Amino acid sequence: MKKKCLLLATIAFSSFIFCSCASVAPVNASYEKAGTLGKGNVEVSGNFTHYIVSGGGESDAINNNYGFRVGYGLFDKVDLKFRYEKLVPVNLEEESQFKVNYMSIIPKFNLEAKKLSLMIPFSRYRFKDQDFDGNTYSIAPQVIKTFTSKSNQADFSVTIKGDYIINTGEDAENDFLLGMNLGAGLSENLDKWAFRPEIGYLFKPGESIGFWNFGFGVQFMIKPRSKK
Repeated sequence: MKKKCLLLATIAFSSFIFCSCASVAPVNASYEKAGTLGKGNVEVSGNFTHYIVSGGGESDAINNNYGFRVGYGLFDKVDLKFRYEKLVPVNLEEESQFKVNYMSIIPKFNLEAKKLSLMIPFSRYRFKDQDFDGNTYSIAPQVIKTFTSKSNQADFSVTIKGDYIINTGEDAENDFLLGMNLGAGLSENLDKWAFRPEIGYLFKPGESIGFWNFGFGVQFMIKPRSKK
């Protein structure tokens, strides 16, 4: 545990590091594709993500995330989504009251039909334990490029993001992180549902330590009944 704490302490994510050594990685996984939902359509999805901190030839599991997302097509090329994640430190003692909740409002803009989109999540991390109660905020613009099979049964997406972390509290410093994700979608019909495995990496420029994420999501698209 001491080695892990020393490893994590070299990262300047002040709001992600606690003296109790109960630590979590920032959210990086997205489980998204470039295509938007279409006006009036709804998305419901859930996901699980495992995070690993890596550096100096060593790596440690750091947290597991459980989350869901709902989205609505405001226009054919504009979506608005809400996302929630519960961040659970892997080595947290059972009696600890340490809690981290992540909430995000996500506007999404399609730049090229089903191929290229821009998302700008505005997010809040809510931290709470017996010694600390506070918030950290994030603005994370990201570009998604998607390649879809002609059968519409599989796609592959590349996501590149910049994540501006706004830490609060006395002597708090803000951080800028870079991240990327590689994800796929598998389904009989991607317009109805998809199973989405994903792998990604998040790091602070100039630092030798970063966070790997591995996980999967299940996504369902719901179209309103047409009026007769």
